[in-house]
Amino acid sequence: MLQHDAAIAALIDRLQRLQPDPGYRDDQQAIFCCRLALDALEQGSYGVAAILIDPQGRRVAQSENRVFSQAGYHSSAHAEMLLIDQLEAGLVPYQPEALTLLVTLEPCPMCLARLLLSGIGSVRYIAADHAGGMLTHADKLPPAWRNLMQLQQHYKAHVSPSVKQLAADIAATHLASLRHKLLLHIRP
Repeated sequence: MLQHDAAIAALIDRLQRLQPDPGYRDDQQAIFCCRLALDALEQGSYGVAAILIDPQGRRVAQSENRVFSQAGYHSSAHAEMLLIDQLEAGLVPYQPEALTLLVTLEPCPMCLARLLLSGIGSVRYIAADHAGGMLTHADKLPPAWRNLMQLQQHYKAHVSPSVKQLAADIAATHLASLRHKLLLHIRP
């Protein structure tokens, strides 16, 4: 069921007024990614989305968070995980190391582990997740996982401050109620 409320409407309005800044190489793709994240939020899931970009800078796959969908609760339906599923199913016509994953929010520990095992060449995130993101805490990983991190590039996307703030605001919208919903699914 679509969620229609003032917070989402305000985010949609901000997105519609936002233009890519040519001074930031990731702005155009990031704005598209924010639109997907808003779609996820409108559908009642977390406001997170990701895309895979080929070596020429074209989007070759996209996904949005579907932890809470019409089909029910799916703990692994994070945007990054769904993209990796597409890649591993052979739906993306590139070798993983040639691809870049752009995600609206810094990957969580579960997604980072799967990204490291995916072989994707680089991971860019638009907004940091100080409460749940793992890239900024990678020094806390066990040695074997830190070794795997050397096979992949990880960095903040090169986006304008307005795009970065929009991605952070989309991810934060309804977060408390979504966390409560998650706890109810885990411990009804």
